[in-house]
Amino acid sequence: MFGKIRKLLKPDLKTLNTISISRDAILHNLDIMRKIQPKSAFFPVLKSNAYGHGILQILEILKGQNFPYLVVDSFPEYQLVHNHSKFDILLLGETLPENYRFFDLRRTAFAVYTLNALKALAQLHKKVRIHLFFDTGMHREGVQEQNLPQILAFLKEHKQLELEGLMSHLHSADTDDASIQKQVTLFKKMGNLVEQAGFAPKWKHIGASAGLLKIHDDYFSAFRPGLLLYGYSPIPDMRSKLGLQPALTLHSRIVSLQHVPQGEGVSYNQKWKAENPCRVATIPFGYYEGWLRSLNGKLVYRYHQKDVPQLGVICMNLSSCLASEEMAVGDAIELISPQVGLQNSIEVIAEKADTIPYEILIRLDKGIRRVV
Repeated sequence: MFGKIRKLLKPDLKTLNTISISRDAILHNLDIMRKIQPKSAFFPVLKSNAYGHGILQILEILKGQNFPYLVVDSFPEYQLVHNHSKFDILLLGETLPENYRFFDLRRTAFAVYTLNALKALAQLHKKVRIHLFFDTGMHREGVQEQNLPQILAFLKEHKQLELEGLMSHLHSADTDDASIQKQVTLFKKMGNLVEQAGFAPKWKHIGASAGLLKIHDDYFSAFRPGLLLYGYSPIPDMRSKLGLQPALTLHSRIVSLQHVPQGEGVSYNQKWKAENPCRVATIPFGYYEGWLRSLNGKLVYRYHQKDVPQLGVICMNLSSCLASEEMAVGDAIELISPQVGLQNSIEVIAEKADTIPYEILIRLDKGIRRVV
């Protein structure tokens, strides 16, 4: 009751920047993945604020879907998924040993990388589901082959630790098929050692989005799609034939229009100067909100289906663009388009910044309003 009252009293605050997430696009991308891997389960990855899309918004879209797990990286992300959905959760990231007691073990499985983590989980003296992470070549973290017997011996001594899954991560799935096979071979070798020791893990997963596209092997029972879910291909050559639909659109509003005389500059250090008298529009979106400063003067916004170039240095909370005569203060302007190939699409923006779509997406400030 009090929650309803608070909702009624909450001001309907309008925002200048809005991220819109397409339900239809997310569900369309899921259908594509299911056609590619019809026999496999999916553990959708919602880490890093669901790749910038908003955990709560993606939960709203995924409600009613059937997934064994949703994947998060940290305890704050875990709390959001736990408190706002009924899904079970796979915690991908490591945490301090003293934090394990705060998790709801009925709905949680842990990716385990070390013997120390196993020891900490054993101290809970409760049933705990674990997915043992193999280091098959990335060499960031995980159990290496020579240490596996020690891990298995510990698990045999602590029956409350349920070895439910085996997992790893591909280091070059988007570029190197030979490396995929090498990692898969080592994974299977280590998996056989696990089974010979008397364990029968239900879940075996090594592939994220690129692996989902490349691996067709019934040995693996699940995949962890991230980028694909949101409508982007980790393998550029496969973009067009996959038919993915980017789910994110970013709009802002014009807050100022300035007349700039010929020869005058715009923004810090006057890096851009007007060759002719013009009007410049100011947008309340800068590097705090998510832009990389390496994009200075390279971005293109869209106004009424027409490209408008971003001008000068991107500021902390503002950026500027060339204004057409019809522009007015308060008008909407599209900063990120879901339409593949446009100059303000995520993939084109990433290319201009010499980075990857992941970085552009996850830099989008959590404080920006997101709507489905």
